[in-house]
Amino acid sequence: MRTFLRVVLAFVAAAAAGAQTKAGDFTVAPLPPQTQGLPKMRAVGPRATGGAVRQCVTDICQTSEPHSCIEVSFPETGWRTCISNQGRRSLTIGPTDLRRSPGGPWMRVLREASVADIFVPYHSFTFRLYDMQQGSASSLLEMTPADAGANGSLITLSGAQIPQVAAELNDRGIAWLCKGIANRAVRRGQELALWGVFDAQNYDFIIDYRLRDDGSIGFRMGATGFNNPYLEPLSTTDAHMHSTLWRVDVDLNGSGGDSAKMLSHREEPRTPAIFSLAAQDVEEPFNGGREGTLVWDPTRFVTIAVEDVATTNAHGNPIGYQIKVSPEGLSRHYGEESGVVARKEKFTRFDFAVTRYKEAEREAFFDTPNVRYLDPDEYLLGVAPFAGVGVSDNETVSDTDVVLWYRASVHHDPHDEDHAPGDPDHLMTGVTFVHWSGFDLEPHNLFDFNPLGGPSRNNCQ
Repeated sequence: MRTFLRVVLAFVAAAAAGAQTKAGDFTVAPLPPQTQGLPKMRAVGPRATGGAVRQCVTDICQTSEPHSCIEVSFPETGWRTCISNQGRRSLTIGPTDLRRSPGGPWMRVLREASVADIFVPYHSFTFRLYDMQQGSASSLLEMTPADAGANGSLITLSGAQIPQVAAELNDRGIAWLCKGIANRAVRRGQELALWGVFDAQNYDFIIDYRLRDDGSIGFRMGATGFNNPYLEPLSTTDAHMHSTLWRVDVDLNGSGGDSAKMLSHREEPRTPAIFSLAAQDVEEPFNGGREGTLVWDPTRFVTIAVEDVATTNAHGNPIGYQIKVSPEGLSRHYGEESGVVARKEKFTRFDFAVTRYKEAEREAFFDTPNVRYLDPDEYLLGVAPFAGVGVSDNETVSDTDVVLWYRASVHHDPHDEDHAPGDPDHLMTGVTFVHWSGFDLEPHNLFDFNPLGGPSRNNCQ
């Protein structure tokens, strides 16, 4: 195994500096203009009904692991995606294609996205758990009709004997509305939810992907189960974090030509007083155009966007996606400084990261089942002896193939709702409520106009 890893590292060091084309990627160049293609009142009616989940007309899956290709059509847009069980990395989405208008061409937006790791540090004990470390294909649990609900169906992946994925077509609430005097209209949005459950001993983790009719993509992790029973009763009442590291390989209109940008809002006190409200929104190359990490600054609305500089919309702007986050807090951990924990936890000191895609890195350090487990410090930060891996080789993230990383955390301080009926005060054996975390990828000049039929103000007064 060590010899194999040395060989893989040699491949990593020799990887080409330019963008790499991945099997099955394609390019639509130039991107055709977005077309409305629907009667106005269907777009702005009380509810744009429709949406059908089915198997893909063309299977775009590129994996030999258990998988299924799912397609959904909304009134104005459509999605097709591969959903698969990637063993240790569990439920994975992608490739994923978007149709921006009815009858329009498919456009690749994601190569793949999944949970990279789930880090669970406890406060009072030395438990510093990396839950994907023990993961396997059997960690993705069986799903039942009760899981899927009234609007859902079950998916049995290729080669599997049991259903392991639920597909739900959901109403997601108000997408837009117009309350003008002459014309009152409202549009409710829809989404396809694809989700499964990853078993991590006493915890079940709900891995949930949302493909929405407005072109956005949601990524959610839900932690539920039982508080740690291994040193009870104290461990059942010990506070802890669930910190999820996500990996998203963005392939806008194909695998190459993407650039990472940092977006921020800057507003500072000015003199004289008349200029005190001056502010500006800044778009600049992420980390000077190189791989790296970033700490979230909510006072500046800092976020990361990926743009395809070679593909523009009808207004001449590069198409893209940007990350939208709403964390309950930012977790930071320092286990190695205790002198008790052997692993470093440097990856918990940041919230975002951007790397350049390299096939050798993906195969060796992400989800190949025949390679030993490495933690995020090793495969993302390049901590010794893995120098040259992840962000450590400082490669370009401009006009190339870009991978986004985001770390979302929830803090679980056990409370009385974690008791089962009859538990004594000092012991909690009940199943916990779901603790949710995650993020969204939102369109950034991906469309030429509101894709859900929002009218001009001239038609909403």
